[in-house]
Amino acid sequence: MKENKNKKANLTFVVIIMMLSTLLILTTLYLTLNFRNKGIKDLIFQLKGGVGGTAPVVVWGVIFANILPFIGIMAALLVPIWIVWKKTGFNTKRSRRIKAFYPAGVFIVSCLAFYIFLDGPDYLKAVFQESTMIEENYVRPENVNLKFPEKKRNLILIYAESIESTVMNKDIGGGWEYSIMPELEKLALENTFFSNTDKMGGFYQTEGASWSIAGITASQTGLPIKGFVNNQYKSTNFLNGAYSLGEILRQQGYNNEVIMGSKSEFGGKRQFFKNHGNYDIFDLYHAIANGYMTYEDRVWWGYQDSKLFKWSKEEITKLANKDEPFNFVIETVNTHFTDGYLEPGDVQKFPTQYENVHAQSSKQIGEFVEWAKQQDFYENTTIVIVGDHLGMQDKWYYDNMVKGYDRSVYNTFINSAVPAANNKNRISTTMDLYPTILASLGVEIEGDRMGLGTNLYSGKKTLAEEMGYKYFNDELKKNSAFYNEQILQDDAQDAITLRKKK
Repeated sequence: MKENKNKKANLTFVVIIMMLSTLLILTTLYLTLNFRNKGIKDLIFQLKGGVGGTAPVVVWGVIFANILPFIGIMAALLVPIWIVWKKTGFNTKRSRRIKAFYPAGVFIVSCLAFYIFLDGPDYLKAVFQESTMIEENYVRPENVNLKFPEKKRNLILIYAESIESTVMNKDIGGGWEYSIMPELEKLALENTFFSNTDKMGGFYQTEGASWSIAGITASQTGLPIKGFVNNQYKSTNFLNGAYSLGEILRQQGYNNEVIMGSKSEFGGKRQFFKNHGNYDIFDLYHAIANGYMTYEDRVWWGYQDSKLFKWSKEEITKLANKDEPFNFVIETVNTHFTDGYLEPGDVQKFPTQYENVHAQSSKQIGEFVEWAKQQDFYENTTIVIVGDHLGMQDKWYYDNMVKGYDRSVYNTFINSAVPAANNKNRISTTMDLYPTILASLGVEIEGDRMGLGTNLYSGKKTLAEEMGYKYFNDELKKNSAFYNEQILQDDAQDAITLRKKK
């Protein structure tokens, strides 16, 4: 009896080890095949930061997509054990060794694959390699002299979820064989955009700026998110040592508001916008609490972009009727992976759903800009449209785009207060948007640098241009004691004390 119990316990242990191995293998395959440049440190950040607020359909979509592969891999890994058990019942010395060493070997191999294919070396860089690049090049925004125009301009800042220049027509510099986003193409060509080529292109994303809150943070503080590994990142404080676009505008008398179709807690967005500019937040909870919709009306991540833009117009109209200038941030959601959200009634004229979702998003943004142009406030308003990061559904891009295309993030500045000295063949990053957005409002920036960003309107070289993009990005991967101590400032009281000293 005791021997049978031991056998069952041993077999249970083997099955658990094989399940863990299967999970590691499946995670490695899923991320490698679907999400380029997503590795161990990204998983750690998401696990530490939490995934609350993720659209249930996205979560279940990932789970359902991996159920059969999980069963298949698990079964394949157990076949050798099953064969040995059927032949010997694990009664021979050799079979018992196989039962012990085979699962251990599979687990070790799966761990090695996980480490190698999910950028384990980058993880070790973030743990053990120290870089002083941020410390040596960081320009404290709170110490930069800013001269606003006598009549301050309004800002409408649209973060277009996952929109990159790749999905623009190849004839104008994109990576698609045909136009699926004609409105966004036209807006860029008729206004100012900053490109990595001599045609329409965009800016590069960097380490720590490759997901929504990271892209938002980088574009508004000139800093990446390095909230993993050595760093004790706490979203409740959210980079207390950073000084943001929202804080500057709030200090200058602007009314700050942000609208998004999801729960603002997701990824720490609420904490960022409250801690850096004390924004009024219009999210899913606000929409339900104030009677715009019911809890049962939820779709996708919360509410769809058609409602987002409808309510944005209403909110902007209220802000425009006040005496103070406004800073209104819009974050779209329909183009989020996987395959986006196609609203009822959306036209489907392209081969893939994601193309049709992109087409509808372009149409919605284009219509919103046309509405804004008809309003009395437009003359004194700059509209900035930027992708928050490269699209994460990498396989879709590589299966459909022009072979060898150099992907970059979409941007356009509409009704800017100043012309650009040089907007093409630039090596710029998300962090350069910070001073560039201010400059588009007619703000004169001492030295044209803030954070790690450079004012692209000035023509001055960016840090990525001076150092080379690869070196700049590699240094961002490493640990930074300066960032940990001066920027993260997890102790809120320490942050307050440090700011008073400045």
